[in-house]
Amino acid sequence: MSVAFRKWDVVLLTYPFSDLTSVKVRPAVVISPDSENGRLEDGVFLLITSNVDRCSPYDLPIEAVHPEFPSAGLLKSSAVRVNKVWTLSGKLVSRKLGQLGPVLRKDLARLLASYFEI
Repeated sequence: MSVAFRKWDVVLLTYPFSDLTSVKVRPAVVISPDSENGRLEDGVFLLITSNVDRCSPYDLPIEAVHPEFPSAGLLKSSAVRVNKVWTLSGKLVSRKLGQLGPVLRKDLARLLASYFEI
């Protein structure tokens, strides 16, 4: 059974390596619209890494000291990788960890628009 998710949720997701040789279980942010979540079997996700030492200009840091960090449900400082977008089955979501707060949502939306030049 898959877990219900909404846009801006932070979820635990099983996703493939980009070369499809293996899979990882890692956190991700849901960016697909709620009008599609639940209606379709798939969702659109941005991967999250705890490797904050190697951030790119298109990574959104979520530091443990950020006021919205606790609501994200992450264990330590992390970064949302805007250039790691996956459309995957919702069945790969094992659980909801938390949700991005309004400031992080706005920052992420701005970074997505910049990355995709829209």
